[in-house]
Amino acid sequence: MTNKMPEYNTLDYLKDDLELQKIYISELLKEYINDNNADAFLSALKPLIQLNGSISDFAKKSGINRTYFYKLFRKEIKPEFPTIVLIIKNLGFNINFNLNCNN
Repeated sequence: MTNKMPEYNTLDYLKDDLELQKIYISELLKEYINDNNADAFLSALKPLIQLNGSISDFAKKSGINRTYFYKLFRKEIKPEFPTIVLIIKNLGFNINFNLNCNN
């Protein structure tokens, strides 16, 4: 008899835990800033967008063209940083930066 591991679904872990969502977005931003990999960032951000309904609904809410979102998730275009900030704000989060000097 073979035991299968349950399939991991990010939505299951994030849907009812606002604090975990904040930590998740914070870590995603750190990784994005370190490696500038917008594709990985958006793929990881997609479950949070889906928590807010469909991508079409979120596009309307955020004022970003629905087609633009689909192109982002198909990796046909890369977002500008202001677009990423707008998406995060429309998810209900604020972005704060801490500047550290490495002397």
